Amino acid sequence: MNRKNKNSIQSKNAILRTFSLFIIFCFLFSQANAQEKEVLATIDSTQILIGQQINYKVEVLANEGEPVVFPEGQTFSPLEMIESYAVDTASSASAKVRLIKKYGLTQFDSGSYKIPRQKILIGTRTVETDSFRVEVRNVILDTVNQGLYDIKPVIELPKDYSNWWKYLLWILPVALAIGAFLWWLLRRNKKQKEAEKYVPPFEKALATLHELDSKDFIANAKYKEYYSVLTDAVRRYYDEKVYDRAMESTTDELLERLEMERESGHIPFSTQTIAKLKDIFKRADLIKFARVNPPEGKAHADRLVVEEIVKETKEALPAPTVEELMKQEDYRETLSRKRKRKLWLTGIGGVLAILLIATGIGIAVKGYDEVRDFILGNATRELAEGTWITSEYGSPSMVVSTPKVLVRQDVPLPPEAQGKMEATAFAWATVPPNVSVAVYQFKFPQGTEVQLEQLINSQLAEFEAQGFTADLVKNEKYKTPNGAEGLKTFGTGTLKNEKKGVEISGEYAMLTFQAENIVQQLFISWQEEDEYSKQIAERVLQSVELQAPKQEK
Repeated sequence: MNRKNKNSIQSKNAILRTFSLFIIFCFLFSQANAQEKEVLATIDSTQILIGQQINYKVEVLANEGEPVVFPEGQTFSPLEMIESYAVDTASSASAKVRLIKKYGLTQFDSGSYKIPRQKILIGTRTVETDSFRVEVRNVILDTVNQGLYDIKPVIELPKDYSNWWKYLLWILPVALAIGAFLWWLLRRNKKQKEAEKYVPPFEKALATLHELDSKDFIANAKYKEYYSVLTDAVRRYYDEKVYDRAMESTTDELLERLEMERESGHIPFSTQTIAKLKDIFKRADLIKFARVNPPEGKAHADRLVVEEIVKETKEALPAPTVEELMKQEDYRETLSRKRKRKLWLTGIGGVLAILLIATGIGIAVKGYDEVRDFILGNATRELAEGTWITSEYGSPSMVVSTPKVLVRQDVPLPPEAQGKMEATAFAWATVPPNVSVAVYQFKFPQGTEVQLEQLINSQLAEFEAQGFTADLVKNEKYKTPNGAEGLKTFGTGTLKNEKKGVEISGEYAMLTFQAENIVQQLFISWQEEDEYSKQIAERVLQSVELQAPKQEK
């Protein structure tokens, strides 16, 4: 009996030991399985308000050097990915590398949404994450304590000066060239003014003689040059004070004129003065024309004699009358006016020449249209190349990108349509009307059968009443970038400019979309010959998107 009990106890102990080993084995296996899990996805919240962000985190265990590809793009739909963070690396208990990727997700409609499984590519394997359920709740509005306010007016955006450096590349070289030219012109005029500064003839003659002393004509035996300067000094003095043709007269003609002045008593020259002058002029003629060199020391002696002649002539000349002094002053003023007029004409001509050269270079490099737009400006081009605005219009909304925001317009309805339909309109146009854009939305009662062709024709008739006539009408199916299908009506037309009394040829396009009892339209017209108006129209048409139908939650 005791033996049986002992065997029973040993059997129970063996069973317990086996069970314990099994539990330990299962625990170790589960731990190893948890450690080897390759992909783990988590979110930081399962409930958010409309527009709040959810942080979606994916952790991946991969071998060193093994490529890992995370989801990119809008793969989290119906939630929208608003930010994708860079991949981060963290330490791991195993020999593998832990990679962490985060995403920012949100939703702008309330409801319960399911974040689908995401596929992670690890090497050649594809591993899926878990899915998550997220509740998006409305923001509770406090209509009791929170006051109501009017709609704020449209805010004028500041002008975009981001392209100022392009204008500087053109203006700076031209401005530097004009500045350098004007500096040179003023500097030259200053030198001329100083050179033309009035110096009395007597002082001018003595200054010429003293300057002659500093020359090395005698040392180098340049007697022809020496006597030319010497005789010109006295001739120029006589030209201004005695005989106004002294510079162009021959020696005999000048001496004869001086004798006449002495005999008439107008200028009491002494016979010695005329005799000394005759002797020097005759010797100068021999040296200049017969190449006869004067005796040694004679050249310097003649220089002293000429200075005496100039001084004796000054003493013999009568004092200038008031009339002569006034004539001299008038002459100096005339010279000053001529110099100023010449300065202005030269400056204006030089600046115009620089501008013409710069314009020619610009046309050769960039083309005529580019230079014309830069100098004269092109408002349509500035709109086409400027900052555009993307806005939603109507409800459900039509998304359109335009150079300027469209402004809400009043839509007058005929009496028979009032109370039966709703109409809203948003429009913008350039001045003059090179480009005009308008968005219309019509809401009809439920169950109303809308005749699109009739609506389009009535719209064209309304445009004609406003001055735009559609000369050619074409229709074709149209599909927006986000897949909305509609009808495109396009063609050519004319726009009447009542202020100028002219007609402008142009093109137009009208997109019409229908969803149940709602009709949405976009109308755009542009000038036919304006390249930038056409660019604006094409960009507007390509930007049109309709609000997608709400998905089932």
